Amino acid sequence: MGAIFLDLTAAYNTIWHTGLLAKLTVSLPSWFVSAVELLLRNRRFRVHMGDKTSAWRTQKNCLPQCSVLAPTLFNLYTNDLPVTLCRRFAYADDIYCAMQAQIFAELECDLTADTAHARITRYCQQWRLKPSASKTIASAFHLQNTRAARELTVLMNGQTLKHDFTPV
Repeated sequence: MGAIFLDLTAAYNTIWHTGLLAKLTVSLPSWFVSAVELLLRNRRFRVHMGDKTSAWRTQKNCLPQCSVLAPTLFNLYTNDLPVTLCRRFAYADDIYCAMQAQIFAELECDLTADTAHARITRYCQQWRLKPSASKTIASAFHLQNTRAARELTVLMNGQTLKHDFTPV
């Protein structure tokens, strides 16, 4: 079995408000969408550095960091991940793609197809998510542990993903 542990850079900070509300409108009651819109609307910030303070800015993306709704809203935002060759498992900003094959070369080819080509990469671009090739890892699992010691070569955005023999 081969697996990809996909890391999204600043996942909660990149959630596009307009996109989130559009997705929620399709599947949830209007009262819920309105409540989420109130949570996100007119959120402002400014930066203090030493004795200097920036002007106020309005956030157009980002989920409230300490909100108990943030993981659920992220799950709703990514609930429409595209169909892939592998099975996907997701919780909050952790996305795991796994598949089985008879030979390692087939795993490498199919996992690369899912991560490097139109499926996941195009989805992330469309919805303003940023997959991190440098933090995403690949792993192999085998019933005979000595065979699992083989590194998978999987590409994402033109970069070979790191292989981890003991993912956490």
